[in-house]
Amino acid sequence: MSKVGYSVLVMIALWAISIGIGIYVLRAKNVDLDHAMRAEKVARLKKAELDELFLQETRSESAAKDATRRWFARYKVIPEELRSPEVIGYLNQLTQSGFKNFDVRSTGSKVAEDYNYHTFAVEGRGYFSSLYSFVWDIENNRNFYRIENLTLDNIDLITEDKQTGKPRLQIMVSFHMNLSAYFSGTEGVSAPEDLFAELLEGESLPSGWSSDLPPVPKDILPDESPAINPFYPGILTSIPPNTDGLLEIEHTNTELISIVGGKAVFKDPTGFRSLGPNDRIYLGKIVEIDPVEGRVVARLNKGGIIDEVVVYLNDQGAFRQAIGGTVLSPAGNW
Repeated sequence: MSKVGYSVLVMIALWAISIGIGIYVLRAKNVDLDHAMRAEKVARLKKAELDELFLQETRSESAAKDATRRWFARYKVIPEELRSPEVIGYLNQLTQSGFKNFDVRSTGSKVAEDYNYHTFAVEGRGYFSSLYSFVWDIENNRNFYRIENLTLDNIDLITEDKQTGKPRLQIMVSFHMNLSAYFSGTEGVSAPEDLFAELLEGESLPSGWSSDLPPVPKDILPDESPAINPFYPGILTSIPPNTDGLLEIEHTNTELISIVGGKAVFKDPTGFRSLGPNDRIYLGKIVEIDPVEGRVVARLNKGGIIDEVVVYLNDQGAFRQAIGGTVLSPAGNW
């Protein structure tokens, strides 16, 4: 074999060995790369699992803190013993005024696993604001009572005013509800008797409360008065009667006869009346008195419809006011 042929064979052999080594190394690297990728995937899964566990721990810790805070913030007191007459006496204290009638009927007592309770059926009628205050007291005072199935219906009553003897419109509600009064609860459920005692030092207790049952501070409770009365119509189908005997400025027998000292003098079937700005009249008030123009402006609420009424001095009265007691003379000779 010639030297050229031998050299070619050597080069081919070296080329084959190089290719073989390269393939081996490449395969080895691929194996290491696959192993590294699998290891990275496992690490990511473990990290995700750890993150989820950490999130669950955070949530559990927050829930535990919230539960502990609620537990220590409990203020409802569940007495060991509670008789039905005591419940009725307490309800009577809350309904001394604002109710035409407030009827309570005992429907029995029930024994549950963690507490016992008396049940009552309540019905009656009264002003919405008074009923709202009653429900507010039941929900926010420390006695553990609960109201269920409360239903309300509107009632418009026409009664006789005791002072004037005239008819009077009263917008009230009739109501039905079920009330439960709890007692004999599981140990530890009831709030301690001295809870909030330090916060209430120096404060007077409302009627019906004893010193061992202080109320919750009102600054952490909801509004005690209703924002609106949903049963009072925005526009009345009939205008309420003039039960207070106020001036009826639109009455045919009412006339403006004078404006003196910033006040308007009216004459109506009852006599003379002197009224100033912001004074009440039937359905509204006086809003402006103009002695120069000889007019009075009143703003009236006619059953939810706001109207302004302008009344002028009559001709004779305007003439008397114009001439007054002063004699006018020309400033010079003509």
